[in-house]
Amino acid sequence: MNLVPVRNLFKEVSVIGVLALAALIVGDMPDARAAELEMGNSDVALFDEATGRWHLRYRDGSTNSFYYGTPGDVPLLGDWDCDGTATVAMYRPTSGFVYLRNSNQEGVADLEFFYGLASDIPLAGDWDGDGCDTVAIYRNGEVFIRNELSTGVAERSFFFGNPGDRPFAGDFDGDGIDSVGLYRESTGLVYFRNQLDSGVAEFEFFYGAPSDRIVAGDWNGNGSDSVAIFRPSDAQFYFSFENVQQEADVVLRFGDGSWWPVAGDVGEPRGLPDVAYQEIASGFSSPLFLTAPEGDRRLFVVEKAGRIIQIAADGSRSTFFDMSAIVASGGEGGLLGLAFHPAFGENQLFYVHYTEGTDERVERTVVREYRLTEFGPSSTRILLQVDQPATNHNGGMLQFGPYGFLYLGLGDGGGGNDPFGNGQNQNTLLGGIVRIDVASGSSSLWAYGLRNPWRFDFDGDSIYIGDVGQSAWEEVSVGQEGDNFGWPVFEGFQCRLGSACEGLNATPPIRAMANPDEGRSVTGGYVYRGSEIPGLQGTFLYSDFVSGYLRGFRLDNGQVVAERDWTSTVGQLASVSSFGEDGFGELYVLSFDGKIRKLVAG
Repeated sequence: MNLVPVRNLFKEVSVIGVLALAALIVGDMPDARAAELEMGNSDVALFDEATGRWHLRYRDGSTNSFYYGTPGDVPLLGDWDCDGTATVAMYRPTSGFVYLRNSNQEGVADLEFFYGLASDIPLAGDWDGDGCDTVAIYRNGEVFIRNELSTGVAERSFFFGNPGDRPFAGDFDGDGIDSVGLYRESTGLVYFRNQLDSGVAEFEFFYGAPSDRIVAGDWNGNGSDSVAIFRPSDAQFYFSFENVQQEADVVLRFGDGSWWPVAGDVGEPRGLPDVAYQEIASGFSSPLFLTAPEGDRRLFVVEKAGRIIQIAADGSRSTFFDMSAIVASGGEGGLLGLAFHPAFGENQLFYVHYTEGTDERVERTVVREYRLTEFGPSSTRILLQVDQPATNHNGGMLQFGPYGFLYLGLGDGGGGNDPFGNGQNQNTLLGGIVRIDVASGSSSLWAYGLRNPWRFDFDGDSIYIGDVGQSAWEEVSVGQEGDNFGWPVFEGFQCRLGSACEGLNATPPIRAMANPDEGRSVTGGYVYRGSEIPGLQGTFLYSDFVSGYLRGFRLDNGQVVAERDWTSTVGQLASVSSFGEDGFGELYVLSFDGKIRKLVAG
């Protein structure tokens, strides 16, 4: 492509023509130089401002996601503690506060201070060449720089650009000091100055199209920063290895077009950390579940026969509720699930999932609401009753999830190979995840195609399900509302019913474990969102009732980006019945030896 010099081009073509050229410059092309990104000194990251979730992409292609910030925050990456690694920060436009972290994982701010006004645009850069990044702000064409991470006035300010320009920072001449560039979205022009003072652009060129979002980094390791744009319309980065008007050197798809890009050297990819088991209690009879209201230091342990045992913060125990008189606990029946209302502290409501019938025959599963009174739990209403055609595959999990709804896992009705045809039947609640509106008492099928979803966990809008298999595969699946997980047409990744597999829009599992080699009854777990095990945030942990392993994986944008099997270090447990989560996001493992083990840092 022959490119006309910018200054002449701007005089000779209309604005429409300029925009067309700008779009063409960064159009799709082969990534022959993609390997050079691995030799660079900068990485890209995306921030989902709707959820407060970060997505970091390392130069080797691995990714890391975690929550930090709140919806509406403006993301920053910078080397705040001068250790050579850029970490996350948030600028809160509503208050002008900056919240910095010195690690790329969930947690609270390591440092916070006030700098700027609500309408300011924050920038991160090393403005004095000392190897440490600080925060500057851009306000209507004026830059305000401060070389300290603290509340105070600007140490220098200068004018560059016009109101509405999008500023970005980078070391464009390789002298070790960052300066400010500008992206004019209305034209696709990029303007650069290598000095931190007022003046006109030292050079400029077209790159990108209106609405593109610009960042700068040392993409190929040449010691100076050049531009890249992130295009919302196709969720792709377009990297240029030189600050000149040219075609993009590398095009990379990453993330979602609604997310905001930032750049910096985020260091080495982090694997999953060491963990260990810490026994905290024993002597329980067939413990099936553990939970607690959010922020409550008590633990509530569910026993299969129908008792809920309360463990106080000092370790003392008492019976919170005994409903064994109405629970049919034979076979796969029992008190299967417990969920506290998100506002339990105010309304004292909690919910149980249990089976009714005889010791020989489960007849139905029931979801009932109770209110804790001064005289003990009092039943307020039955929210759901589902007749069970067989004694097994009753599901079990009960959890509050997105938008305040209560969610229930139900099996396919039992028997082998779905004899009642419930798995793909959207006119029954069996074989699915059921959404219950506790305000109105209504229920509906939320997802289907499951055999026996014993345990699941929500992380954001996504559900992680451990679905117990028939005889070939145990599986862990991740999905959203409306998903069909394929049973009985599929088991794991395997087609079971021939031509019925063709054209079936089924959500495949993330992991499928061969039965019996790897396990015989998967025990779904939780996505870790606690604070006591650094580096484990965002990891889904799971086990197997028979194999007793401890495994986990972390997803980013639907792909496994980290995975580990800890069994060789923590030991193999017998009869792992469930995981549990306390009021602060820490996880526990329950087993039929009657013990409760907390997951702790190894």
